[in-house]
Amino acid sequence: MIVQYPLWTNNTTFELEFINYLKNVRHAKIVAMVWDIVSWLQDNRERDYTKDASLWMLNKYDLVIAANPKMGKRLREEGGVTTPMIPMHLTDFIYNGPLIPKQYKKELYYVATGIDPAMIEEVPSDLRINFIGPNNQVKDFPDHVSLLGPMESNDIPSKLDGGFGLLYYPQKGGYKGMHRYGEYNNPMKLSLYLASGLPVVCLSNTAHAKWIKAQGVGVVIDNLEDLGEAINGVSEEAYYQMLDNLKPWQRAVTSGFFAKGAAIEAVRVLNLGFTDTLIHQEGNND
Repeated sequence: MIVQYPLWTNNTTFELEFINYLKNVRHAKIVAMVWDIVSWLQDNRERDYTKDASLWMLNKYDLVIAANPKMGKRLREEGGVTTPMIPMHLTDFIYNGPLIPKQYKKELYYVATGIDPAMIEEVPSDLRINFIGPNNQVKDFPDHVSLLGPMESNDIPSKLDGGFGLLYYPQKGGYKGMHRYGEYNNPMKLSLYLASGLPVVCLSNTAHAKWIKAQGVGVVIDNLEDLGEAINGVSEEAYYQMLDNLKPWQRAVTSGFFAKGAAIEAVRVLNLGFTDTLIHQEGNND
């Protein structure tokens, strides 16, 4: 049985009882499909996280589907997770609605559950950035910022008409661990941009940077200060090539390819004994 993790119950006792029921009453093998690690979202201190329920609970499962190999290694090395792990690689974004043709333009889109003042401060001012999401905190906006307001997730892909989707979490954002966490997670922003057929921009230390560069589906930068130069360096021809490169990935994430693949791999590992897709402590496992 595959279980969404965390369950978002805020009740460790219930979650343990649930796991024990599945194991001891239903005699099921249970797999945690990890969405987020709450401790790392909220905390970036150098400390022992192995005693946090959001991490030791994973050792109660038979298998963990980690976001990607980089996240799996952090779970092992910093979280004390000893359960075997396989990577999901990307998170799906199921969508079968319309897409708008993309225009070559040097602008950014940024989708968020709320407009963080730190994001406004940290993004360079030499590019227009279009924010999608509710705004409850920021009163004054610089000229290069456009607010498109909140939208339902499934309405967004049909609104993104060109430019690039930005993958970034501010260093001084509301969630104290989010900036570092962004080096390891599968951002839903990434999945949404891919589903929209929009090229992306990410930092070079993130889990998907190597893949984005190798597949030619976006731009990789070392620092946010490099954003303007990097985007201005993309020619019209290169941009439309990125759009072509995105097409198979757009079809994959919108059809549930990665969740289905992870489920099949879970069966291979738990029922058939295969080990070739396990995340190892050493090696890159990309």
